[in-house]
Amino acid sequence: MRPEPLANTARLRHPLAIAAYNAVYWPYLLTSCAALFAPALALYLYSLGFDKRKKLLHAYTSLWGAHYLAWAPFAGVEVHGRERLRGGPYMFVSNHLSMVDILALFALRLPFLWVSKIENFYVPFLGWNMALNGYVPLRRGHLPSILRMLRECNRRLSEGNSLFVFPEGTRSPDGELKHFHRGAFWIAARNHVPVVPVVICGTDKVLAKRSFKIVPQMVHVEILDPVEPSTVHFDSHRLRDLVHQKMRTELARLRGEPAPTSHSERVLAAE
Repeated sequence: MRPEPLANTARLRHPLAIAAYNAVYWPYLLTSCAALFAPALALYLYSLGFDKRKKLLHAYTSLWGAHYLAWAPFAGVEVHGRERLRGGPYMFVSNHLSMVDILALFALRLPFLWVSKIENFYVPFLGWNMALNGYVPLRRGHLPSILRMLRECNRRLSEGNSLFVFPEGTRSPDGELKHFHRGAFWIAARNHVPVVPVVICGTDKVLAKRSFKIVPQMVHVEILDPVEPSTVHFDSHRLRDLVHQKMRTELARLRGEPAPTSHSERVLAAE
């Protein structure tokens, strides 16, 4: 059974309580990143000879990343839809609301490789661990880097790995789903790989864009049915638009809002 539209589940409301929470949360995050990188490096070295796809390291990384939100006091991550997945590989795509989206998506406990802007790989400990995992870097707006990224994604999918992309490219400033870049859908169509839409709700309330104030509360993540590129005859433009519409509809449902109309429905209404 699908969950009902979400209510506001925040439990810390008083400004002093939130300030005290942040005074503990940020120092813990910074110090624990340094401490938890050492086991990641040890696991990377230990598994070099037998775990070429680095599943063990990614599983450890998922626990590391998810615990900052899924196990944090007064917070949590509720995931629905894992049963919709069968095997893989997949191209996962998600809406992007907040810096803590990544923490929520690690709570999926699914094997995948992030496609991420190259600046993230330079962040101490967290970025270094991304490099150990073999995540795919991208320098935005730099054509040689984009071409390398496309070749690397094709190779990783051919090896049986799933990929995860934020097709909006950046965080939404108002929580609404923005235009999707076509790259992830072109890769999926070219490789005949299903696209799995993933919808996040609530992370923008935990940590708003251009803010460093954590407001702990429950976050919800819904995994939708995989979309086969063959349903749109491997047309990456139509695949992008179909997935975008499905995610807009689901995001509205989770928020208890009216279902948005598609472009074709708006044209018919105007006539």
